[in-house]
Parts: sequence; structure tokens; C-alpha cells
Amino acid sequence: MIQFLSAPETRRFSGLLCLFLAACCCASPTSGGEQSHETFTAEQRNFWAFQPVRKAAPPSMHSAQMENGVDAFLLERLQEKGLAFSPPAVRLQLLRRAKFDLHGLPPTPEEIQAFQSDHAPGAYDRLLDRLLASPRYGEKWGRYWLDLVRFSETAGFNADTLRPLAYKYRDYAIQAFNHDTPYDRFVQEQIAGDELFPESEQALVATGYNLMWPDESNASDVLLARQDALNDLTGNVASVFLGLTLGCAQCHDHKFDPLLQEDFYRLQAFFSGITPRQAAPLGSTAQLRSYEAALQTWLAETKEVRLELHILERDAKAKSGRIKRLKFPAVVLAAVDTMPEQRTAYQLQLAFWAERQIEVSEKQLTDQMTPAQQARRQELQAALKHLETTKPQPPRTVAVMASLETATGPAATYLLGGGGYDNALEELQPGFVSILARGQEPKITAPRAGASGRRTALARWLTNPENALAGRVMVNRIWQGHFGKGLVENGNDFGIRTPQPEHLPLLDWLTTEFVRQGWSIKQMHRLLMTSAAYRQSTYRPTMGQTPSKSFSADPGNTLYWSFPRRRLMAESIRDAMLQVSGELDFTMFGPGVRPNLPPNFSSRHGWKPSERASARNRRSVYIHAKRNLPYPLLQVFDLPDMHESCAKRAETTVAPQSLMVLNSDLILDYAQAFSNRLTKQHTAEEQAGLIASAYEMAFGRRPHAAELSAAETFLQTLAAVSGDPAQEQPDAQGWTKSQRDAVADFCHVLFNTNEFIYLD
Repeated sequence: MIQFLSAPETRRFSGLLCLFLAACCCASPTSGGEQSHETFTAEQRNFWAFQPVRKAAPPSMHSAQMENGVDAFLLERLQEKGLAFSPPAVRLQLLRRAKFDLHGLPPTPEEIQAFQSDHAPGAYDRLLDRLLASPRYGEKWGRYWLDLVRFSETAGFNADTLRPLAYKYRDYAIQAFNHDTPYDRFVQEQIAGDELFPESEQALVATGYNLMWPDESNASDVLLARQDALNDLTGNVASVFLGLTLGCAQCHDHKFDPLLQEDFYRLQAFFSGITPRQAAPLGSTAQLRSYEAALQTWLAETKEVRLELHILERDAKAKSGRIKRLKFPAVVLAAVDTMPEQRTAYQLQLAFWAERQIEVSEKQLTDQMTPAQQARRQELQAALKHLETTKPQPPRTVAVMASLETATGPAATYLLGGGGYDNALEELQPGFVSILARGQEPKITAPRAGASGRRTALARWLTNPENALAGRVMVNRIWQGHFGKGLVENGNDFGIRTPQPEHLPLLDWLTTEFVRQGWSIKQMHRLLMTSAAYRQSTYRPTMGQTPSKSFSADPGNTLYWSFPRRRLMAESIRDAMLQVSGELDFTMFGPGVRPNLPPNFSSRHGWKPSERASARNRRSVYIHAKRNLPYPLLQVFDLPDMHESCAKRAETTVAPQSLMVLNSDLILDYAQAFSNRLTKQHTAEEQAGLIASAYEMAFGRRPHAAELSAAETFLQTLAAVSGDPAQEQPDAQGWTKSQRDAVADFCHVLFNTNEFIYLD
């Protein structure tokens, strides 16, 4: 799959150039879909990822290192090589690991004390229960999901317009993880929440997933913009829920995997009826069916007045916007000029891109009318206002960014020759990915007007336990969240170009357990985190030391003989600094907040900081997600690009990271706040206690004797060279300005250490 650079400037491609690049990188050299599901080779059909999940018990083993079935699978492989797990991690190391893994935050001194003091059996299990029950859990794991769906609160492209209600989807993801929404329900809500769960506001919010595509709001070619949006959605659905690079079959059959170009557009057909909405009706299927019927009756009874008013305003708008309308073809103008209630799904989609480009003001509208027309318009508006009092209302209306359908039914979907939106070949009906469906066709039943039932059929197929990939893909993502890498290397590509997993029986057993335990993500956390594999220590070779037997036999740690060391994700680095400094604001949900930007940062894409100062210190998951302006502190630590799905974040080590932590005024402010917190808790005579507290807050442990001595020397030396303590007036705690400045520098040093930024 082609990977674009992350800088916004590199993404100003035209649709045609994108198609050309996709064709060059992803397609076979022939010009059409030359393969069919009837001609897949035996090798393609038998590829591991397309086989049903194998139900097998863990290997029968006896080992003092084994805690659960996860260990049985891993130890069997290790013992074949004469290897074993590393010794268990020490308690505080395990606490820090678990807290960052589930909350994205360091343990507090109170949590350290509580865990250290709990000597009763099951202390670790109780720790996991507390961590999983906390609202902080959803903020960490919801962020993982937002990476996958390329969540953003803006549209991207040149204008990067605001999507004012997109934040509700972010809140939905956080709440879904906190409530342990079963994964099958979680998927169904996002694909077809409006059809399957019409009484649930959360399910309506979830359908905002279908609108997360980047969008060129001022696209000159509306037909291309529509097709690009549907293409982006189709490819993302396949990557996120099936781990397939079906987007590479947009122009031709996939070059490597048995994925047909026909598969791409048949999957797209499930979504061909969706239209973006900023408000949606809420009610039972029966209530909504009754409402739709009553509304159609009202529309018929009021058609004469509405049509006359529409024609009057349509003609005036056309005159006022005649220059802007010149760039649109007749099919787009026809959609714009059709009464909204009479538009087809296709026309609604075209109007979504076109109308916002030719909007006219009230003055511009009336300037194009004669006095008689203006008078008649006022009469019609008054009549319509009276008729509106009898207009049927839905049981409830909610303000959401949702994808709904229209009573006219979905738009037609075509196989596009070479992927060109203007090269429609044959019309296609919705269909599942051939290599997985093996001839199975969707059974589609429309529950009511405005709900075709197409997405319901897809959602149910995606979450069918018999589906070879849905469960495997999510289990692999959870494993990756704990061990740093998936059992399958590329979580978005379970195809032929990704190496076959080393531990396929383990992956399948975990998938079986996932489904057996009700698709519970929290139960999967417990299973993985209570394993001996997760609880072992990290191997850290030193210079001149002979490598261990395990390292020599398996330097890549593919057998999991040691817990892998990882750098914290970008949000955790910022949030950890805020927490230890005492500045972290735990307010949840709502529109994205805007922290301070570096001085003289982008004048074009920059933002005005949030008015409430504490709001700027909310958790990083709530920072305004602007496609063309990723928050700089997060971006330098590999915040993923918001234009495409990210299965696994990069973990780069580059100079700008060190320069940011060393020189950023923001980091210096965090260090100063950390210093203020410490000097309030300790007097100047309690320097050793202050150092111990700083280590505990930053690293989750007390300093060793050598570290304590070095820190004391640092503080004393720095205070002496930066001022004359004898000439300074100490504060109530006995601290002079020079001493406080030295403590701030000490805190800044702690932020710059590997131990603060990495997790063992």
C-alpha cells in the first residue's frame, strides 16, 4: 500500500495523480479485473489468513513459569530452543508497565504505596481491575482506535475546514472502551448504528466513522471528490476491520493478494447511499417508520407551496452564483437545483460538495428578484411557516455528525475502468470480499425508508465469528498494544506480503477466547497481562557483557523470551509531564482544546489557545485534531498522520525530539511546575526527600544511593554557581531563588532521561 509523507504540503495531489500513483504501486500491469473468485489458486485459497480460525487447546505443559494459556504456547516454542522466559519484573516495574499500558500515565505516589502495601494474594489482579475500571483506560485505548480510523476534527486539504461535531466520535470511542462495549457491537455501531440501533444516540454518533475521510471542501471536480471519499472509506473499512489492503484493488486486481477490483467496488456499494448529516432522528424502528410515512404525506400535501418557493429562490441563486456555477457540470447543477426532499442519494452527495461553494447571502438572493418576486416570496414563506406547524416531528432529534441514508435508496455503484470515476463499466451490487465469502452473498432487508439494510448486512458479516479475519485482526491489535508489536507484523495487512506470524496457533487460540468471552476487550487485556510472558523483566545488555543465551539465539525476541522495551507514545510523554508537574486537567469529553503553540508557528493554520488556561493542560487525546496542523510536541514524537490509517506508530529517534525536550518553553514550564510542586511539599532542609519524591513521581521508584548522591551534588553545585544563597531571602519553606531554579533544572533533567520516556 502506498504511504504518503506526513507533511501537509506533500498531500496536495490531484485525484488523477493519486490514481496514477495507486496504479503504479499497487496494481498489476494489465488493464482490468482479469481474475475471478472462481479462478483463485489452491495456494491463494489455502493462505493462512483466509482459513477459518482453528479451535485448539493450549499445549499440555508443566512449567513453573506458566501462568495461563498464553505462556503454554510461547514456552513450547522456547523450550524447543532450550530457552525460557526472563525472570519476573520487580513489582514497581510491573506497576509502571501496567499503568502506562492501560492509562498512558505514570503511577502516582499513592498508587505506588497502595500496591507496595498490598501483600495479600491477588494483589496484581486487583490492580488490573482498578486500572480497567478507571475512565483513564478509555482515554488511552480510545486513542489507539482513533489512529486506525484517521480521526480528525477538520477536513484536510487546502481549506482544512472545521467539522464541529466530529469530537463526539472521539468521545464515543473513549466511552465504548470504558464501557467494554463488545467488539462485535462496537463494529456494528460504526458501520450501521443508524439501522441496527436507531434508539441509541451513541450508535448514531458512531456512524461518524463513515465520514472520517479527508475532504476537499472547495473541490473543483465534485464528481472526483465524491469518488475519492468513497474510495477512502472503502479502503479504510478493509484495513481496519479485515486487515486487508483492498485499497490497492481500486484500479485493478491486487498485485499480490487474491483481492479483486470487483471486490473493492462491491464493498463500496454497501456505503453508496450514505449522506453526511449534522442532525439525526432518534427512535425505535416502528416510531421512525411511522414518522417517515407521516412526513411523506406532509410533503405531498405541501408540495405546491414548497415547489413555488423553491423555484423562485433557485432561479435567483442561479443568477447570483452564475460565475461560481460555471465550473460544475450539468449533473452537479441538476442536483443543486433539485428540491432537497426530492434529491436522490447521488444528488444529495453531489450537492454536499457543490452547495457550500456557491452559497449566496440573503442580500445577494433578493437583489436578483423583482419587487413582485420579493413580495411573492414573503407570502410563500409566511404560508410555509404556517404549514410547518403541522409538519410531523421525529420522536427525538440529536445534533451529531452522522451518516444516514435517504428514502430514495442508495446510489448505483459501478466497476470503474482503471479506477477512473468517469469510466464506469458495469453496475455492481453489494458483495463481500470473494476470497473470504467463498460464494456467500449478502442478504439485504431494508428495515424502513431511509435505511437500505445494506450496511447492516455488512456489519453482521464482519462480526460473524466464522469470519476468518475480524477477530484475528482485533486480537492482534490488543497484543500489539501490550507487547509493542503484533503477532502479525502489519496490523492493517494480513496479506501475502506480510510475513506469516511466528505464533499462529496462539493467535487463533486468543481469537477463539476473544469470541468465547463475548468479544470483551477488557477480558483480553486481563488474559494477556496476567501471563508470565507479560510479567517478565526486560533484557538490557550492557557494554562488554557477554550476551545471554536467549539473545544470541533470538536477537529479535520473536519468541518473547523477554519483555520488549518501548518508547512511550507521544500523548503519554506529554501527559506524564503534566501529571508529575501537578498540572494535568482530567476533564473529559467535549470539543478539542487548543494548547499554546510555539512562538511564530504557522500563521496560516495556527489556532487561538483555549481561553481557560487549565483546559490547555487536558489529556492529549482531547487536543484539537487538525489535519494540517498536528500539535508540534506530539508530532515530533511520531503522532500519526490524520489522512490515513495508522496500524502501528513509528518509534523514531531523531534530533528534533531531544531539541524539543531540551529547549521548548512548554517543557521548561512543565519542569518549573514540577519544581514548584516539590518545593511546596519539602523544605530546603529536606533535599533528599525532595529528590526521592521526584524520582517516585517521574520513574515510579526511589533513587539508588549513587543517584541520590549525584542529584544532591547537582542541586548544590547549580545553586552555588547561579547565585549567592547567603544574599537571597529564603521563602517560607526555606528555599532561595537560586535553590528553586536548581530544582527546576533538576526536574528538566528528569524529563530528558530515557527512563522517563521509555517503558521497560
